[in-house]
Amino acid sequence: MSTALVREQIASFLKSPKPAVLCVRGNWGTGKTYTWKTALEEAATKPGGIALEKYASVSLFGINSVSDVKQELIHETISRERIGKEFNPEDVNSIYQEGLAKLTRGASWFGGIFGDGYVNAGVSLMSLFIRKRLICIDDLERKGESLRSADVLGLISQLKEDRDCKIVLLLNDEQLEDKDEFESYLEKVVDINLRFKPTPEESATIALKDPEGSAEVAEMVRNNVTKLGIDNVRVIRKLHSFVLQIEPLLKGYAPGVFKSVALTLVLMGWCHLQPEFAPSKDFLVRRRGIFSDYIAKEKGEFTPKELQWTQLIANYGYSHTDEFDVALLSGIEDGFFTKAIIDAHAAELNQRVEADLASIELRDIWRDFHNSFDGELDVHLERFTECITKYGKFYSLNDMLAVVNMFRDLDRNAAGDQLLDLYLEARKEVKGAYDFHDVELFGTRLDQDIKSRLLKLDAGQKPAPPVEELFLLLADEGHNRNITERLAALPVEEYVRVLKLHKGDNFRAMRAGLTQYNNLLNPDEFNIQIMRKANSALQQIALENPLNKFRVSRWGIAERLARNPQAPAQDAQPAQAG
Repeated sequence: MSTALVREQIASFLKSPKPAVLCVRGNWGTGKTYTWKTALEEAATKPGGIALEKYASVSLFGINSVSDVKQELIHETISRERIGKEFNPEDVNSIYQEGLAKLTRGASWFGGIFGDGYVNAGVSLMSLFIRKRLICIDDLERKGESLRSADVLGLISQLKEDRDCKIVLLLNDEQLEDKDEFESYLEKVVDINLRFKPTPEESATIALKDPEGSAEVAEMVRNNVTKLGIDNVRVIRKLHSFVLQIEPLLKGYAPGVFKSVALTLVLMGWCHLQPEFAPSKDFLVRRRGIFSDYIAKEKGEFTPKELQWTQLIANYGYSHTDEFDVALLSGIEDGFFTKAIIDAHAAELNQRVEADLASIELRDIWRDFHNSFDGELDVHLERFTECITKYGKFYSLNDMLAVVNMFRDLDRNAAGDQLLDLYLEARKEVKGAYDFHDVELFGTRLDQDIKSRLLKLDAGQKPAPPVEELFLLLADEGHNRNITERLAALPVEEYVRVLKLHKGDNFRAMRAGLTQYNNLLNPDEFNIQIMRKANSALQQIALENPLNKFRVSRWGIAERLARNPQAPAQDAQPAQAG
């Protein structure tokens, strides 16, 4: 039942003087107590909002006897007019005025009869004056070990039937150790039984009411927890505190960095604080992106629960886990974040955020350029010039050539060439910045003068690596034509030699590089040649002994080639064992 419906039921319950028991059950931290208190305080401000004149609220946390519960009811009773107001010592005096004077007149008589139990006897006698009161009993699931739920329900029944009281019972029944016994008595005692299940939006509203920090941060957390469906008020407040804690450590970085970090903190923090509801931390740490998810789904590697997690995380907008995300998780587990660790990773994220901003700005300029017949040409071109000057280092060669070609087509060759100069200079430290393989793949026009310049720059950027380094580079640069074209041209014997020569980390890197095309839907001609030659080498190695045959069977290259009968044939054949 939503918060609004529960509040309606509470309001109706409070207006009636008729003795009754209202039970509100719900998960830990969802705001049951808060909702009760706010509804009670609101009713106290309205004429006739609360029928009974006195109110007592008792938490059973750690209480071990019914006698202690009664004593708390005496101590915690206040008048209806004091509900929602700050504590006043006079309230305590007023509690005793009804019965204490009577007990005092016979104090010596009680002392003679009860001896050392005089105080307890007094409390028991005073409890007889608990009549026609509104009572809230909270935290039943956290009662002391010696206090049974059945005893509490028995007291509640007595207060209702014999003392004309109205009682509200708040609890998380899922955490009760004696739940079966509780359930067996519940229907006999309770008149109204409500399941409190607020929406994530309602829980966020409760948790982030009058929050610390800025309203913008609170709204960011609100949006994130709502997307994940988090309904625990205390967890939401803790997640908000994580975000507040890290905010000052990210001053000086692009605003998008803080937004990205907040998104990760809410997700990772939820997994840490509520592992029974959230995706497991191990599952998150292993997450490598949408494509990896697709492959895992196709192979049936996900459990039904993990499939649900995958969809939830995708809808949330969390793509993959990197080193920065793992560092943030460690900070959550440790309870603090350090500036040094944040700075070690935030700079890279800042680059990605700026790249995203650059992409958005260029896209918007192109959209405005094409989506009307208004505007002066020079005004449009000036926007392109400012954008490339500001963000040039973040654009791909394909993006840049589209702009330069447009300048050339509009007879602004000199201006376009100046932009190209700025771009090439800005990208000189970027590995593979001048490789135009993707440009040709996507059909973007590449004028001969620009192509010649790129070839020269690419050749000067790095020397051709030796053969063995080609195999090591393949894992990280599997689409770099300078690497794949040379590997595709090597004879099978070189593959055999290199694979037999290396062990350990180098061997794992080579295996990762050679098998990366197994899941590629449309490998190019060089990728296919590499797979075929690697397979020929592996088949030759497999003939050496049963152990190597078993190892080779786990690489999956032969199976991948078998699924691609349209691939061009490979001339090289597996060598026969001598």
